Amino acid sequence: MKTFDTIILGGGASACMCAMSTKNQKIAIIDNNNKIAKKLLVTGNGRCNITNKNIDSIFFNCNIDRFLNRFNNNSTISFFDKLGLVLYHDEKGRYYPISNSAKSVTSVIENTLNKKQIKLFLNTQILKINKKENKFLIETNNESFICNKVVLALGKYDKSIMDFEFKIKTIAPSLVGLKANVSRGLNNVKLKNVLVKAYYKDSTKEDFGEVLFRENGLSGIVIFNLSSLFARNKEFNGKISINLLPNFNKNELYNLLNKRKSLNISLNHFFDGLFVKEISYEILTRAKIDESTKSNLLTSPQLEKLCHIIQNLDFKINGFLENNQVISGGISLDCFDNNLQSKNIPNLFACGEILDVDGECGGYNLQWAWTSGYIVGQNI
Repeated sequence: MKTFDTIILGGGASACMCAMSTKNQKIAIIDNNNKIAKKLLVTGNGRCNITNKNIDSIFFNCNIDRFLNRFNNNSTISFFDKLGLVLYHDEKGRYYPISNSAKSVTSVIENTLNKKQIKLFLNTQILKINKKENKFLIETNNESFICNKVVLALGKYDKSIMDFEFKIKTIAPSLVGLKANVSRGLNNVKLKNVLVKAYYKDSTKEDFGEVLFRENGLSGIVIFNLSSLFARNKEFNGKISINLLPNFNKNELYNLLNKRKSLNISLNHFFDGLFVKEISYEILTRAKIDESTKSNLLTSPQLEKLCHIIQNLDFKINGFLENNQVISGGISLDCFDNNLQSKNIPNLFACGEILDVDGECGGYNLQWAWTSGYIVGQNI
């Protein structure tokens, strides 16, 4: 049986920050992956969106100001700068390593953990965690461990491996593509500068930006952000509505289309210069207007119908796609104090995604990982 002062369960971003932030202790990280911080390699399309220039609780599902006030985006930038990682931000405030490679981030983390002599137990599955008297016992598929303190930095809460009772918010995937009936011709078509609204019962949420059509649904940053509306309600059932030309009001759009009637061309070319062919065909199909029709024959009701479809390209949501970026739900923050130590179980801490905190795309979820990991690391 191996003995440590503190054992961190999980090897993701929050676990690594926790380990890097600790004082002199004998610390181990146990993770079932074959590489530390493996998930970082796919964040930000492989560039690793570390944080955002505009960090605020409004971008999360709950108020985390009391934690952000102690370690925020500027703290993250400064922390990694001292480790030699140079960052820059784009026009939307998203910070990336100047190398534009997530491998730069994982390399810095690995070097720091090695320098601090953090013991890594990878490819190791955690089977059971319990506490006897003042010690924690951890059983894995390889060996057993004993320690004074435990940090729960697992990707999600798993009641089957721990004897601890917590207030749990139902878990659901978030920042995820949404299943919808998408016409085959739209597969891999990308829309830019569109206004998208999500509807779930009486709730709505909107975002502006990019949408990518998939064979069986909708994807892209805007869709990921809007998916949180369904994830936080634990029901992926509702509607997505896309306004293809949000800079035009209804009358302006009608006048624009009415003016184009005089082009006297077949409708299969009517939207040339406005939309790609695939979108043009989708609009005409929904309007039930034959694409061979001459534009000058369009009636006012038909123009109004085209306007409505352009401003309300609706899709019924009936599930989510695979490969979600984060988890919505988890252990309630109410179970922990301001240092993220359990209120009922001394020396048991938690950080990162296992807690019921989730944010939008753009570096917000990684900032929570850094913030919560740092706070725990400073207090274990």
